[in-house]
Amino acid sequence: MATTLKQLEAFVAIARTGSFSAAAQVLHVSQPALTAVIKNLEQQLEVVLFERTARGVSMTTAGRELMPTIDRLLTELKETLANVLSGTVPRGGVVSLACVPSAGGVYLPPFIASFNRLHPTVRIDLHDAMPENREIIRMVRTGEIECGVASPMPDAAELQFRHLYDDELIALVNEDHPSAGAGHLTWRQLSTMTLIGMATNSYLRLLIDQTFATISVSRRPVNEVSLITTAIGMARAGMGVTVLPSRAADACNLAGIRRLSLVDPVVRRPIGFLYRSVGELTPAAKAFMNHVVRA
Repeated sequence: MATTLKQLEAFVAIARTGSFSAAAQVLHVSQPALTAVIKNLEQQLEVVLFERTARGVSMTTAGRELMPTIDRLLTELKETLANVLSGTVPRGGVVSLACVPSAGGVYLPPFIASFNRLHPTVRIDLHDAMPENREIIRMVRTGEIECGVASPMPDAAELQFRHLYDDELIALVNEDHPSAGAGHLTWRQLSTMTLIGMATNSYLRLLIDQTFATISVSRRPVNEVSLITTAIGMARAGMGVTVLPSRAADACNLAGIRRLSLVDPVVRRPIGFLYRSVGELTPAAKAFMNHVVRA
């Protein structure tokens, strides 16, 4: 007998709630009926998926191994069915977008991979040659790309923005720096240190300058660079402290570097889709945006 959608939904519901009774309520079925569904699934797979504990139900090793794959398959199936019903299934085409380096190196690849499985006839054309936030906004405005994954800016209020995540700013120092073992720095402490900053026309530099202004400090970096990798290299060489978004740091080689939280205040950079209007997006671009936002 083939495994059914009902069985897979029952398995995920129990795994998420940790209870047969709670899962039965979520699925609007009786608990005996749900128990029978899982028993049949276990017989088909010839493995035990759950074991009862004093606190409820927990997954066995086999259950834990199956959960990520089954959960992903159900999510992708539901998304495809929703697109079919809404008439937004792309039948080919190209999604042209650009993104800030942190999104291209860490955040977007898993979504692109899962989207390609759902829509193999759609090509993702990702402009990732180190585009800066303002350059992405310019490309969206001129129509060079359909959408960008970047931060909204006050002088680009005419563009639409769909929020994806917030990227916390952190400080990076050489492992021999006096503050390397501190764990965190305040912005006022940071203002007394030798700074390696991004170029003055970058969004990150604007955010850093605005934060210093909130504590009544005017601070100009000793060294200014355009590339994140250059800033990290200078910090590694002991030339000073650099401030970067956490996800951007995740995508880089941090050998010889210590990460320090920045507090008082904690500053987060919003990242999301920037585009002209929904009406100007192709079906492929709409589908990709929905795929990422709904995840």
